[in-house]
Amino acid sequence: MGGLKLNERFVAFIMSWMLTPRESNHSVLTEEDLVLIYYIMNKIKINWIHIIKEHMQKSMRLSDYHYPYAIVISKFLHYFEFNLEEEITKVVKASH
Repeated sequence: MGGLKLNERFVAFIMSWMLTPRESNHSVLTEEDLVLIYYIMNKIKINWIHIIKEHMQKSMRLSDYHYPYAIVISKFLHYFEFNLEEEITKVVKASH
């Protein structure tokens, strides 16, 4: 990220930790990250539902798969009052 300006670095940080989270190597940007940063910096509309869906599908293909967006999805399920009593629960650690 050495060639990025301060605002671009901030967007890259948010991208790699929150919008398209990954298990490690947050300082290395993918081509998709760079395109999304370009769109954000130039105020081009982004179909976030498609981006999140694609990111979740890519994550499922990994051998050490961790479900991205677990907290956000949990909040949606709680807000819309889904019955989750019979679901299997797993503690989410900070590393996830």
